[in-house]
Amino acid sequence: YLRKWRKPSFITQTQDGRAYGNAIHGAMQYICYEACGSLAGVEEEIRRLCREGFLSREQGELVDCGAIARFFETDLGWRVRLGGNVLREFKFSILDQGEKYGPGLKGEHVLLQGVVDCALLEEDGITIVDFKTDRIEEEDLPQAVERYRLQVETYREAMERIYEKPVKKCLLYFFRLGRFAEV
Repeated sequence: YLRKWRKPSFITQTQDGRAYGNAIHGAMQYICYEACGSLAGVEEEIRRLCREGFLSREQGELVDCGAIARFFETDLGWRVRLGGNVLREFKFSILDQGEKYGPGLKGEHVLLQGVVDCALLEEDGITIVDFKTDRIEEEDLPQAVERYRLQVETYREAMERIYEKPVKKCLLYFFRLGRFAEV
């Protein structure tokens, strides 16, 4: 006789949160932005991604199509959807001065690697958007922004160096809140 134990809620919530985050990020990586002018358009895109193997059926069920549709209803979402030079899941590696990252690293070089979720390259500069799926409330937003500040500032530095143009905005987009926060 094998006894089956229930997983503690903090483990289940962490696994569920990670799965939700992976599903949303996968959807935003592969979705056809131009087709996302409505909730129905987003739903059809998620079905397409599942049919074509970009998302598993389980991931497709986790995706909150309404949350993605709300992103595309924003001014920035419209600009992304209408085309232009948009980067998705942009991977980078740069060398940086070590003293920025800790005592004892003066004179050392640090290899920074990252992935920018979305960047809109325009004539007057770059807008970086980092997608977040955290379970936060409105009152938790300032702490969340601070938690991600170093990450997003690293993205800023990398994009400015790689593209040799200024980053005009760094934004976090919180899907659960349906809103942006500037970093």
